[in-house]
Amino acid sequence: MVRSVGRKAAYLGELTRQGIRVPWGFVITRSAFRRFMELNKDKISEILRGVDLDDPRDLSKRYETIRDIVLQTELPLDISLEIEHFSRELSTDLVAVRPTITSDISGPSFAGRIDTFLYVNKVDLPLYIKQAWASFFNPKSLVYTISQGSPVEIAVLVQEMIDPESAGTVFTIHPITGNPNWVIIESSWGLGQAVTRGLVTPDRFELPKRDRVIAQKSLGNKHVMLKFDRKTGGIREIPLGSKALEQSLSDDKVIELTNLALRIEQFFGKHVNLEWALQDKKLYILEVRGVKTLWEEI
Repeated sequence: MVRSVGRKAAYLGELTRQGIRVPWGFVITRSAFRRFMELNKDKISEILRGVDLDDPRDLSKRYETIRDIVLQTELPLDISLEIEHFSRELSTDLVAVRPTITSDISGPSFAGRIDTFLYVNKVDLPLYIKQAWASFFNPKSLVYTISQGSPVEIAVLVQEMIDPESAGTVFTIHPITGNPNWVIIESSWGLGQAVTRGLVTPDRFELPKRDRVIAQKSLGNKHVMLKFDRKTGGIREIPLGSKALEQSLSDDKVIELTNLALRIEQFFGKHVNLEWALQDKKLYILEVRGVKTLWEEI
């Protein structure tokens, strides 16, 4: 269902069917995105006419105009009612709103080009879904979309928000050497963006697939932690003292995560890059991506 619900959602859905723990949620499909955009198709086409992809100011100005139009447009009633219905089935008041590209695992990658929104109060979902749709036209996304030369659309994945004790990434192939016989785990305290945005030096664990034991462990200086602040409603950096050098994922959980990653690799039949989070001593998989290698096309 990648073409309908998007890449992130489809692969996480497959993991859910396999009994792997994924934050619960629902998807606003590509067809909903298309229907909504049809309401302002002519206006948006006119705004994008003659866009200069080499002029950041021109791109930003056009994006702001499109975003204003999108945010001011009412959702079709049936879509609005379905969002309200499925929101009531979520067990948390705070959710993640995650746009996802509706092309397969080997198609264009929009990583970091469209906006994800975390810790959104679910009563504000209609606004943030429209913001996610609008971000499809932000400067980074627009340049990429036009340069790809093929039409791409998005779905939006809404999930119960995880507030992790620690989080990070896993590769089932060495990301530097390309050796397919290793699992590489990186971990830090709090939200995983501290790792993916390069804010800290994460803990790093290297395990051979054959033995699944920790062959090498390097504890990084995780001097800050990203956490949600309920008072301000935003994510803030919390400086860490001695905890900065403490191991952010126990050896037992490293082994458990390795086994989980290899199970996922076997299921897809491809090397994978995962984003994970630990909450209440339970591991959650937040994202699955394929990994291109020199000798293998995915």
